[in-house]
Amino acid sequence: MIVKSLEETKKFAQHLVQELKGGEVILLRGDLGSGKTTFVRFVAELLNIDVKVKSPSFSVMNEYPVQHRTITRILHLDLYRFNDAEHLQALALEDELRLDTVIFIEWPDAVDALPIEATKTIEFTFIDESTREISYG
Repeated sequence: MIVKSLEETKKFAQHLVQELKGGEVILLRGDLGSGKTTFVRFVAELLNIDVKVKSPSFSVMNEYPVQHRTITRILHLDLYRFNDAEHLQALALEDELRLDTVIFIEWPDAVDALPIEATKTIEFTFIDESTREISYG
């Protein structure tokens, strides 16, 4: 899918939100500036999160409470600075995997293997300042 504006990206986020039940682990792939965090911000808005979603580049993992019938929180991770499994183990992601949680992981390929299995992958390809290709599966 080609999106040519933030509004089109938000429509794609709306499509995903309609599929979410909780328990999903969604990998977000794409270069810097391709729209991964913006996409999570749109998902959060659509799930009525009251706080501003920020990039977890420095905090590594951000948690947001959600007002939804089956989802009570979103975890948003950025593994860009991770380079070994030992650092990832400290996050105890296995303990965070719950049926009331949706986990978004940016830069999942920064580590050799994730301790939890992905349910969906979204890839963002930068085409130009306002255009992205989004692959979903």
